[in-house]
Amino acid sequence: MQLCPLCFLVASSIVFASAVGCGTDSSKSATDMSALEGDESHVDAANDSVSQCQQSAARCESSTAIWCDSGEEQRQECAPAGYCNFGECEESAFTLPDDAAPHADVIEWWYYTGHLTTGEREFGFEISLFQQRMEDLMGTTPPEGEEFGFMCHVALLDKDNKEHFYTQGISTKPRTWSSQPVVLDTMNCTLELSGDGHDHIVGVIPEGEEGKGLPGSWAFDLWVDAEKPVVHHGTDGVIPMAQGGDSYYYSFTRMTASGTVTTPDGSEDVTGQAWMDHQWGNFQTMDFKGWDWWSMQFDDGWEIMLFLFRDWDDVIVVKSGSVVDPEGNVHHLDGAGAFEVTSLREWSSEETDGVYPLDWNISIGELDWNLEVRTRFDAQEVPNFAKNYWEGAVEIAGTRGETSVGGVGYVELTGYATDIMAPQ
Repeated sequence: MQLCPLCFLVASSIVFASAVGCGTDSSKSATDMSALEGDESHVDAANDSVSQCQQSAARCESSTAIWCDSGEEQRQECAPAGYCNFGECEESAFTLPDDAAPHADVIEWWYYTGHLTTGEREFGFEISLFQQRMEDLMGTTPPEGEEFGFMCHVALLDKDNKEHFYTQGISTKPRTWSSQPVVLDTMNCTLELSGDGHDHIVGVIPEGEEGKGLPGSWAFDLWVDAEKPVVHHGTDGVIPMAQGGDSYYYSFTRMTASGTVTTPDGSEDVTGQAWMDHQWGNFQTMDFKGWDWWSMQFDDGWEIMLFLFRDWDDVIVVKSGSVVDPEGNVHHLDGAGAFEVTSLREWSSEETDGVYPLDWNISIGELDWNLEVRTRFDAQEVPNFAKNYWEGAVEIAGTRGETSVGGVGYVELTGYATDIMAPQ
């Protein structure tokens, strides 16, 4: 089978998903209050507890919603196909850990980026795995055992020396592609997923396979662990993909990372932070020109994801995002006025004809965020004959109301260079 048809679409998919009583039962509360009679200090303490319940806002403890009703703390365990957000149970379109595994939908990807340090050197990384249903791509039934095509992308960024290394490949024969446990292993990408945000990821750029022909073998071997609950984008975990249909979409927006980075100088221990995305659905990415996507992790525990889609006339047709507070509550953004983005300059690639917008001022009016997002350095493009894209580390400064904020992130830009998927 020719692999060029696989490149045509898969590479274009670069990414860029019972109220019960209060804490003690009523009989125990009555007994406790009876035992406190005559002890004024204990009665005052009990009254203080009721007062705090009356005054406290609704909140979440994992998948349990907690709120106050007439001074009594109420708890509700959210359904398995649901989650807690701002003290209320919300519906979810997916269930973990089951939906961490591959699906039979048209297209799917798993994506990690992050920022690492040895204590002296700083790195950024990307690893992405894609699965494409071949029948939808080719229009005919593929041979048995080749129902899906797969693509692996690995990139490592040497922040100190301003060097960007990457490799990519496509295959119809992964080494391992299993659901129980979830092990996705093909070419230079290996992902071992727990389904609850405790994963093992390995990306390798072998000697002779670096995309720009740069020397040396590069790799990272990391354990990443979620510090917050999974984030459902689009309220229930489904977002519109412009004219292309809908996508399931969840993220682990803040993960600790630890392991090793291998450079031509040898292996070094690293620690840092990571971001994970998982999307899948029956949509086609060639139905729109491209997208701009931002992931931002702030030093004070907040995260933001924003994206916009452009049609083939370069008109923005979808704008959406998620703002995650330090407790894991998610404020969903949607609509043309959800946020404003202004690019301050452009960068012209020497590898392709791409002209990419860089360095953005971003405002989220309804939440009073004003941000300056700046690239670490310009040359972070991944040339791909089917779908060129820019995937780069950024640094962030700005304000949330009167509070100064700072952090790091990754930005993905597609549709800014000539691609073979463009309408003829």
